Amino acid sequence: MTATASILLVEDHEGTRSQLSDALESSGYSVISAADGREALEALRARPVDLILSDYRMRPMDGLALLRAVRKTLEVPFVLYSAGADAQAVFEAGREGAVRFLEFPFRLADQLLPTIADSLGRRSGGTRDAPRAGAERLIGASAGMRHVRATIHRLAPTSTTVLIHGETGTGKELVARAIHEESGRDSFVSVSVPELSEGVLESELFGHTRGAFTGAVSSRPGLFEAASGGTLFLDEIGDTPLPVQVKLLRALETREIRPVGGSAARKVDVRIVAATNRDLAEMVRLGEFREDLFYRLRGATIHLPPLRARTGDVEAIAQMLLSEIAESARVPVPKLDPGFLAALAHCPWKGNVRELRAVLENVILWRDGDGPLERVDLIEAIVAMNPDLSPEDQLLAQKILDAYRRHGWNQEAARRELGLTRGEWRSRFVRLGLDAVRRRRR
Repeated sequence: MTATASILLVEDHEGTRSQLSDALESSGYSVISAADGREALEALRARPVDLILSDYRMRPMDGLALLRAVRKTLEVPFVLYSAGADAQAVFEAGREGAVRFLEFPFRLADQLLPTIADSLGRRSGGTRDAPRAGAERLIGASAGMRHVRATIHRLAPTSTTVLIHGETGTGKELVARAIHEESGRDSFVSVSVPELSEGVLESELFGHTRGAFTGAVSSRPGLFEAASGGTLFLDEIGDTPLPVQVKLLRALETREIRPVGGSAARKVDVRIVAATNRDLAEMVRLGEFREDLFYRLRGATIHLPPLRARTGDVEAIAQMLLSEIAESARVPVPKLDPGFLAALAHCPWKGNVRELRAVLENVILWRDGDGPLERVDLIEAIVAMNPDLSPEDQLLAQKILDAYRRHGWNQEAARRELGLTRGEWRSRFVRLGLDAVRRRRR
């Protein structure tokens, strides 16, 4: 990307258009905004642009119609986005020449900016000064993350099927996208397996013919065809029903798919990246996952370490997340007190990066004033978001934190004010998740 790269943003919702325009301009792009497809075509007659970013669902001219109109006269990278787009929409957009189809809402740093930078880079055919892309977006200097990045660099140029294993919230989709971005393949299509029932999943993956089942009034391609030439990401593949596993194995082995209700096989060029937080080997032993599919998937496996195993990375990840959250909320990025940083590293983060993001969003949302974030701000957010605490426990936790504050973080003085024995004090800290407060502020 250069500082003068221009983007035509087409979005019919004024608020979303304003937010996206501000975010893109803050990232160094020149932005021209249009409220619908017709207005976009008028803008293109007035001046050329380097990339078009458009909503899919608009009236009177939707994003797909705009894409077709643009393609008649211009060759410019075209990125579509939509909330809840189905496989048919993704397939048609790819067939008409869209370089990407993003699910909305998307994250600026993790999804939108890398997509734009990659699309512009492909057009220029050269290197680019761009936001971090590929494996370089995976923050962390720990040995575990260095190994993950090195593995991505090694596997990305190949067509090998990759299995990503990690706890919920560790960033498995981010790794999948990094593999795709460094692969040079075309589209990235993802599906969350647990969200779909067996019948719906099979139809979504492989498509269906007209009359294949009640409600199938027309033939529709599946995600394998939508992703042809690109990458298909199967999130939480361990939840795939056994009958669908059979068809998935056949697709992996033959590079062919057969739509539901169809008899003719169709060739597809798809690179499969799958992810799971489950022990697939144990599922094979229990008869819940096919052994042949397991061996087909695990040829290249990436193990993502949990956040608690790389505490040295927590501060850098938190700084990045706070920048994103502050940008989205249109507030200054807060400074961090040393005690806040110490508590960050000490928290267990059972939900990994996903939990860390949620807690930091809570901190930003409810903070008062513009001073540095302190240890207590973090702990209050964690307590407030703990689903295991009753209202009475939450009130008790707040009383303890208030007493701590009043006594300048002197543990003994706070304990005496509340009339608790040392044993009661310690047990409450463990039960309420306040352990990080007890450590001395640094």
